[in-house]
Amino acid sequence: MQRQIVILAAGKGSRMKSNLPKVMHKIGDKTMLQMVVDNAYAVTKDIVLVYSDHIAKYLSFFENKCKFALQDEQLGTAHAVWVASALINNNIQNAVIYGDNPLITPEIITELFNYLETSRSAIVTLAFEHEEPNAYGRIILDKEGNFKKIVEFKVATEPEKKIKLCNSGIMAFAPGILQKYLPACINRSRAVNNSELYLTEIIEICSSAGEKVSYYTSKNHHLVIGINTQEELQAANEIIKNNKFSQESTIAE
Repeated sequence: MQRQIVILAAGKGSRMKSNLPKVMHKIGDKTMLQMVVDNAYAVTKDIVLVYSDHIAKYLSFFENKCKFALQDEQLGTAHAVWVASALINNNIQNAVIYGDNPLITPEIITELFNYLETSRSAIVTLAFEHEEPNAYGRIILDKEGNFKKIVEFKVATEPEKKIKLCNSGIMAFAPGILQKYLPACINRSRAVNNSELYLTEIIEICSSAGEKVSYYTSKNHHLVIGINTQEELQAANEIIKNNKFSQESTIAE
C-alpha cells in the first residue's frame, strides 16, 4: 500500500520564547524538523511539508525529500491540511504529523498505517495516556466505550478535562477520506470554534457519517507528544541522550 505523510510545520511556537522558529531548535545534533522529516522519509518518500514564511529560509535543506505548501495564515490544523490539498494524493493512505513531534519513530508511524489498513478504519488517531494531560485534546468515548470524538482542551468542559486519554494530533486516513470530509471539517470547526480550524473535528464528522474511526494508544507518551517549551525541549534531549525509546502500543476502536 502506497502512503503519503503531510508534516505541519507552520506554527510560530510562541511558547518556546525564542527568536528561532520552534521546529528549528535542536535535539541532539538535528533540528526537530529534520528529525521529523527523516523519520517520515523512512516510511515513505512521498512527503508534503506545510510551512509558513518564518521557516521559508530553511526549506532548501529539505527540498530533496519534500514537496512544499505555504500556509500564509496560521488558522489551525484543518486549514494547514487544506492548503496542502493540491499535493495530497487521495488514492493512497495519508498521515498528518507535526514538525514539533521529533521523537515519533518510523515504527510507530508504520504501525499506525498498518492498523488503519487491517482494521479497515477511515481514520486512526494516535493517542496516549498521561496523569497530567494539560492542554492536549481529549479522546471522548461513548457509554459502550466506542471512540466518539476528540475535544480540544480550549473548548473542553471540566469533566472532559479530567480525562487522561489524550490525542497526540497525529492521524492516519484511508484513501479519499481527507478529500471527502475535510471541507465539512473546516465548516464545522469555523462554526464551533470561530477563527481556529481544528482537524480533530473530522473524527466526529466521520463517525456521524457511519465511518469507522479508531485510536491507537502509545504506552510511551514521551515519543508522541509535541515539543512546545524550552523545558520540553530539554526533556526531549534527555530522552535522546539516554536512549529511552519504547515502541509498545495498544489499540482500541
